[in-house]
Amino acid sequence: MRNRNPGLRLEEGDLLVFDVDGVLIDTRRSYPSVIRAAIQLGWRQMLGLKTDCTGFSFEHFRVSKRHPGFTDDYDIAWALLSVAAARARVSKDPRLSRSMPSPEEWESTLKEFPPAGVVAHTCSRFGDPVGRGRFRAMCEELYLGEHFCGREKFTALKRGLWHQEKPLLNMHWRELPLPVAIYTGRFLPELELALIRLGWEDFPPDRAVTPETGISKPSPDGFSRLCEVTGTHFPVYFGDTESDRESLRRFGRGVFVSIGGMLPEEPLRFETVEEALAGLGFLNRKVSGGSGSTGCAR
Repeated sequence: MRNRNPGLRLEEGDLLVFDVDGVLIDTRRSYPSVIRAAIQLGWRQMLGLKTDCTGFSFEHFRVSKRHPGFTDDYDIAWALLSVAAARARVSKDPRLSRSMPSPEEWESTLKEFPPAGVVAHTCSRFGDPVGRGRFRAMCEELYLGEHFCGREKFTALKRGLWHQEKPLLNMHWRELPLPVAIYTGRFLPELELALIRLGWEDFPPDRAVTPETGISKPSPDGFSRLCEVTGTHFPVYFGDTESDRESLRRFGRGVFVSIGGMLPEEPLRFETVEEALAGLGFLNRKVSGGSGSTGCAR
């Protein structure tokens, strides 16, 4: 745990908001694997080029997650592939190893990306060589597997990579002492699988902000919506990426709690969400009544 600023107004917190990936769910063996496989399949099957290396590394992932515009892991894969394809068009070399930017090159490239609108920027600067919609469908198939409902199949995968995930919080949402909400970049079918992993199948749908609501990080509107639904004012947001931090900063009030190692400079940081909840006293508060959380709108 790291807390260099004790004056963070935690006592004003009246809503616990959780990101999902890396906070509630351990995705180290799912989404990075989806990105890696999608880049290789896209390079070989969609572009007809030579996949002679893995291409993607966790360092690429870490660098991407420190940019506020990358709230969607599938767009990390698509943007990297678009950059690599643009380089291949110039070099005329079909090998992925010669075109994939190194993590250092990728970090330098991202400095020129805006904090929002990364899709439009990628298209205008590097093009859309594989078709973003079709490429995203392939990513969905890799992740969802047997739950994928798309008409076009790209792989022979029988089990989605979501099976590689594990819960990081071993308690029911009703056991927490404040109202609970979720603000995530996951689309609803992916969130539903995460809720199954957590044993939160009864989580209220109106307390979850997903892209289907028309709101995506780093927009502050997710917090406005969740505070309105729960009748609260001051969210405590547990997140792990720059887009998480930026969305709360734009909201203008609340406390950001960094989980994991993506944001090592953050003054309030814990390795896991359970450590954060315990360290901040949320697991020590008594829950009034027998039906759930104090002040929790059902």
